Amino acid sequence: MLIKNIITIMGITSAVLFSAEYDVGDIVDEDDQDIRFTICNGDFFNNDLKLSHLNGDLNGGHYFVSWFDISATW
Repeated sequence: MLIKNIITIMGITSAVLFSAEYDVGDIVDEDDQDIRFTICNGDFFNNDLKLSHLNGDLNGGHYFVSWFDISATW
């Protein structure tokens, strides 16, 4: 019974620790690049942004390097 509980706890801990979809340096999937984000501050085309707008393979050859600082105050 004790070994079963230890294995269960280790499995749950591993799932939580390694469940991130993206990590530093990863390339965003094309499906995720097509999600629209509303721009609420500043100017951008049609007040919405898709990451595919910044991908040179998808936007006609205009490549960009992007840095996103994502934070939340709760």
